[in-house]
Amino acid sequence: MLNRREENKIGNKGKFILGDFFKIRQVNKVAKPKTTSQIIRMFFEELYESSSIIRIDEKHYSVCFEYQDISFSKANYNEQESIFLKWVEYLHSFNFNDHIQVICFGTPVKTKDYKNDYIYDTKKLAKNEIKVAQEFNSLIELYLGDKEEILCKTRQVVITTKAESIKEAQDIFMQYQLRTEEKFKELKSKIRRVSINERLTSLYNMFHTNLLEDAGIDDIIQYAKEKKLSIYDVLASKDNISLKEKNYISIGDKKFIRVMYVSKLPKTVTPVFYNLITTIENANIITTLNITPTNPAKTIRKVNKKISGMKTERLEKIKKANKNNYSYEAVKDEKLEDAIKDTQNLRDALQNKKQKMFNNNILICIQADTLEELNKTTKMVKSIASEQSITVYNLDWQQLEGIQNCLAFGFNTLQVQRSLTSESTAVNVPFHTKDLMHKSSVFYGLNLVSKNPVFCDRKKLLNGNGCVLATSGAGKSFSIKLIIEQVLLRYPKDEIIVIDPQGEYQPLIRGV
Repeated sequence: MLNRREENKIGNKGKFILGDFFKIRQVNKVAKPKTTSQIIRMFFEELYESSSIIRIDEKHYSVCFEYQDISFSKANYNEQESIFLKWVEYLHSFNFNDHIQVICFGTPVKTKDYKNDYIYDTKKLAKNEIKVAQEFNSLIELYLGDKEEILCKTRQVVITTKAESIKEAQDIFMQYQLRTEEKFKELKSKIRRVSINERLTSLYNMFHTNLLEDAGIDDIIQYAKEKKLSIYDVLASKDNISLKEKNYISIGDKKFIRVMYVSKLPKTVTPVFYNLITTIENANIITTLNITPTNPAKTIRKVNKKISGMKTERLEKIKKANKNNYSYEAVKDEKLEDAIKDTQNLRDALQNKKQKMFNNNILICIQADTLEELNKTTKMVKSIASEQSITVYNLDWQQLEGIQNCLAFGFNTLQVQRSLTSESTAVNVPFHTKDLMHKSSVFYGLNLVSKNPVFCDRKKLLNGNGCVLATSGAGKSFSIKLIIEQVLLRYPKDEIIVIDPQGEYQPLIRGV
């Protein structure tokens, strides 16, 4: 367990109002850190390595789960509706002392190391197999690209809860883990608890221009103990971190970071925007959904008070109309009437349709090597948002706090909060398409939805059967021959039986 010194705690409490149905919140006003070590101290106070739990402030603890993506985008309507309703049920399982982060980001990995997990090792092959393996390796390398680093898509759920002690937090998180495993199993996905070292690695990579592996560090906590350093000093960047600009942070002259938030949504929202943002190619983007349940009793009282206030306003307008000898119907305030109707519908949804209210924000964090690249990606994100009638703004003068709310530590301190019902909150379903990326397996081609290569070991699938369907002349036989060649290279002890009445596969069989 690593303790954060009491004198380094930052914060004063303040209040602000965010408009109709926006939560009045008490937040910590974070003082501007003066050193890179102080920046790291903003993210956690204690680490409990054995349970993978982090204490982020005096009474809040967080745990992180990584989950496998599932096929949502190309599912039929009934399957999409089923996934959506299960996601709503999952959100309903939390109470108002909890906070949920849903994060989608690319984990940077050295392309050379990444390729080694998928290409064929020609040193272990016979002479007549080397040429075939080299041809497959060239094809695989072409699909994986030639950049120095590759981004492996990772999806996580971070749960933050209020607890008086680590023991209480452990008990709460164990219940949530069992509940999460059960619900994601229904969704045909799997979860695993993310270790402390993995969460700290994402923090290290955020504030450094090089990856953790470049520094030769495998385990951050163990490294800190061996070097007799604090964990904050190990994580602190050696480069200058500039907070002078209002809408981006620069780390030396080699890395630029910008955090944006979704400001305005259309009346009708679909999962399209979230899926488009989380699948932008050749861009290092973190997309974070911050979701906090509200107290149901307080929410109902607040809504009833709002309705009473608007009805009182309408009554005053009716009295004014009668006093001036004209009908209120003739000069009806349509905006006020719509507001009353919408709020009454909201109350009905909360009371009769088992809906809950959640405070939400959507944050988009962009990382780039140059300012030009940062601005280009920013423009792309805003263009995608504009096509969906969504407005995205830069988080001016709050970039550091934005990063704190984006990363997998469980913070939710930003003012930009929008209150939405369960179904409106869940519309950003955090699933897109299932990628098959089994190491040391067979290369099948390209996933047309995610644009990622498909590497599959059918022995690891629930059902290893398969078939090839296509129009005449599309290349079915050619594809099967490529798969046969790869199976012979990858699994030399496996048997291949070909039923071939027309003798189409005889040249291949003779060749091997």
